[in-house]
Amino acid sequence: MRALPGMTVVAPGDPIEAMLATRAVTATSGPCYLRLGKAGEPVVHLETPSYQLGKAIRVRDGKDVTLVTTGAMLRTAVQAAQELAEEGISTRVLSMHTLKPLDTDAVLTAAHDTHLLVTLDEHGPIGSLGEAVAHALASVGAVVPFKHISLPSTFFYEAGSQEYLRSKAGLTVNALKVAVTSALRERPLSAALK
Repeated sequence: MRALPGMTVVAPGDPIEAMLATRAVTATSGPCYLRLGKAGEPVVHLETPSYQLGKAIRVRDGKDVTLVTTGAMLRTAVQAAQELAEEGISTRVLSMHTLKPLDTDAVLTAAHDTHLLVTLDEHGPIGSLGEAVAHALASVGAVVPFKHISLPSTFFYEAGSQEYLRSKAGLTVNALKVAVTSALRERPLSAALK
């Protein structure tokens, strides 16, 4: 959907964002794609956040790592950030509820403020949040430690619950923590974008 000219692409992270996104989309002129979960997704926001299409929500602040997430992976990112904090890794979480237009200011601020950017989305690599963030960084010549975690570009030949399939794809709290700590070992907390 991101490839279509003039299309606004929205994937809210929890029921509160879904309510806010629905209201924002109905007030927007032009075509919009709103990707919603199956129903029953957990509430992540403790309070109703300020919401604007094209502007990320900073769910949690941190100085070492930024987890940029979209859609239903928000809960996973927040849980991983909490557990990483217990290990001494200060982790920012951005809910990038709008994939197009992407909040490039939030991405570049995170690249400047933290030492590692990690995107997490329940989508294949092509057309993903990770691809959009990589493009935003490349468009300004930013060279920053960056890791993209998404569904693999393969078919699944198994059936099961969403949680089971996420575990098979490596989209779990533990897998995210391992990815972050491995990336930090490869590139110690040193070179944020300046």
